[in-house]
Amino acid sequence: LKLAYRPALLLATMSGYDKEKMVSPTEADVIGWHNMYWSEGQVKVCFRPGGNFYCAEHQVDATWHIFDGELLIDWKKFGRYVLSVDQGKNLKGHAIPDSKNWRKTLYFGALTPIEQLLFGDGDGTEWEFKGPDGSFSVEFRADGDNHFVCPTIPGDAHWSIDKKGKTVIIDWGKNGKYELDIDVKKKILDGYIIIDGKEDPDEDKDWRTAEFKRNLIKPPPIVHGDDDEGHGDDHGHGHSHDGGHTHGEGHGSHNFGDGIVSLGNLTIASEKFMVDREGQVEKGFETTFGVERVGPGKATGFTAWVQDSKGQKLCEPVKGDAHDDHSHFTLMPQASDAQTFAISCGGQVSTISVHPGAAPANDGIMSVLEDEKGKVVGFIELKLHDDAGDLELWICKDGAMSEPLDFPASTTITLTFATHDNRSVQLNVRDHDQNEDEDGNPNMRDGMTNYFIFPGESEQDPEFLIGEKFRSTTTATFTSESKTYTAPPFILVPHQH
Repeated sequence: LKLAYRPALLLATMSGYDKEKMVSPTEADVIGWHNMYWSEGQVKVCFRPGGNFYCAEHQVDATWHIFDGELLIDWKKFGRYVLSVDQGKNLKGHAIPDSKNWRKTLYFGALTPIEQLLFGDGDGTEWEFKGPDGSFSVEFRADGDNHFVCPTIPGDAHWSIDKKGKTVIIDWGKNGKYELDIDVKKKILDGYIIIDGKEDPDEDKDWRTAEFKRNLIKPPPIVHGDDDEGHGDDHGHGHSHDGGHTHGEGHGSHNFGDGIVSLGNLTIASEKFMVDREGQVEKGFETTFGVERVGPGKATGFTAWVQDSKGQKLCEPVKGDAHDDHSHFTLMPQASDAQTFAISCGGQVSTISVHPGAAPANDGIMSVLEDEKGKVVGFIELKLHDDAGDLELWICKDGAMSEPLDFPASTTITLTFATHDNRSVQLNVRDHDQNEDEDGNPNMRDGMTNYFIFPGESEQDPEFLIGEKFRSTTTATFTSESKTYTAPPFILVPHQH
């Protein structure tokens, strides 16, 4: 986590992750507020009941759980962490996969009575919200984003507790902002809508109250409508259930291995499928794989699992969550060394490498790059900017996108968008001098480069690529020194600005 906002304390006593014999944590050790320290600073975090993980400065749909004697944190775009008990309720550990990137926590305190009331059993609570125009049910979710949900009024809304710990603040976007005092014993909220420029509320029109109804139990996922100010229930890039991926800022940043990686194509039941994954495949953490048919087909009844280097199953086979021609499989390895994704249909099994460690580095979509024989020779990262329809493409030898795979600057890369009437565009270098990317980094080495753009100075029209809802099966091809290279069909969605 490269997010140092306050001076680090106690760093002199935190020289690294001490690999002593671990003591398995319990929920009682964990639930509550902790100060988390690392080499560059500290931040306050909360382990909430039910496995939700919260940080006010870095709100995402983060989770924690205890697995195989260790505490695992999935902080989405801010990384994954493994911790164990240090002393008392303090914890120690490191970021994954870098064991030298240490983390330590000092227990700060238990949940307040107000937090306990709002959190319920861990999923949050339901309340009857009342005002001059009537009443309706609302929910205070206890997730890492502090979502405030009203089933009858769509909108991206969030709640927080003020610094004094006595008032809940609801930011309901275009539906207004509210401040309500909390009576924990009576389980009642009482306050007003806050109107800019209006110092004193109107007692007849601005009042709002809420009464506790029940603790939530496995509430449905949050889905926002098209008219709200948000576009998903998290701010990362994930497999959505509406036929595509959501995509937000930061999924490939901070070197935490987040993001979408297209693993390539496989064939099973005489049909061809694209396979991608979201995030790394690591012991004790869930990873979602997307499997989408390429071309016609009717095969159904798929199950999937991950395997180690010896072909042994690391998790039980699971059935996919199917949507038209694509399915999602959420898998959690029970051991390390995940190497292949396996899928079965009837008596057939097909496998494909998960490409451990591969991850986009520039907020784009990553794909394997194959030679004419179908051998993986490198990786591409393709970034579509939703506001202008322009494209950037990087080519590297390694999945970490750290070793450029250079080709002559005269190379032209063709992208074909199958779900847009096979329309195609050509990518070329920005110039033959430095060929800088949009951050000003030079990418020219002795007339060779790994960076290409569209439309650049060409007269090609990017209009059809503009918009946050763009989604297409995409193929990249180019020829260099009489050899043809291909990034096999993968799903492209834009980076949203």
